[in-house]
Amino acid sequence: MWADDKPIDLTGNDPGRIFRSFYFRRTPTECMHELLEVWRDRNGLKWIALSALIYALVLIPFNQLHWSVAGIPIRPAAALPVVLGIIWGPAAAWGLGIGNIAGDYFGSWSPMSIAGFLINILYPYLSYLLWHRLVKGRGERMGRHGLAIFLIVTAVMTLVCMALLAASGTFFFSRPFESKFTGYLGNSIVWAMTAGPVLFKVLGERAVQNGWTYGREWTGSDQ
Repeated sequence: MWADDKPIDLTGNDPGRIFRSFYFRRTPTECMHELLEVWRDRNGLKWIALSALIYALVLIPFNQLHWSVAGIPIRPAAALPVVLGIIWGPAAAWGLGIGNIAGDYFGSWSPMSIAGFLINILYPYLSYLLWHRLVKGRGERMGRHGLAIFLIVTAVMTLVCMALLAASGTFFFSRPFESKFTGYLGNSIVWAMTAGPVLFKVLGERAVQNGWTYGREWTGSDQ
């Protein structure tokens, strides 16, 4: 436990308390409230629109071109979910979900686009929660330690979310899990782990310096 954590209490029958203890010190209700309240905040709407625009502008051209190098698809948009998620939290979650719908509409629309919308909300938002959870009490957030944690969060969240996306295809559309998971992971992990840290270093530091961050984890508010 970090120095400022309270002891974990698993007594009682409150599932929200147990979820908070093992997850990100947030209950599902608290997470949902943060995601929904963005739509009532003018500043939050601004970051939703900007993140959706950035994601769509990077996603759409490469969805059309289908370029690859040594069998690895050129998909720079895969570097954005964790980076923007950490910086803009719940606003980026909605923005990337909307941006993904736009990207699929102009590229590869299918029933799986609905699952893609949901995963593209979870991917940045869970990355935001996990990164802040791990850097809490560890000194300067944007230093070398924060960058190392970024790499850990990127690896874990990319693996988890691509598995969820592949599982959605298997459950709802009877698509083979192994091949879809391998394809989704291969499309995302290389860009997320190479271009992602560079973007995080450049954009993250500038966002913090200029107050361009968003979310309760940045303000320390629980309200």
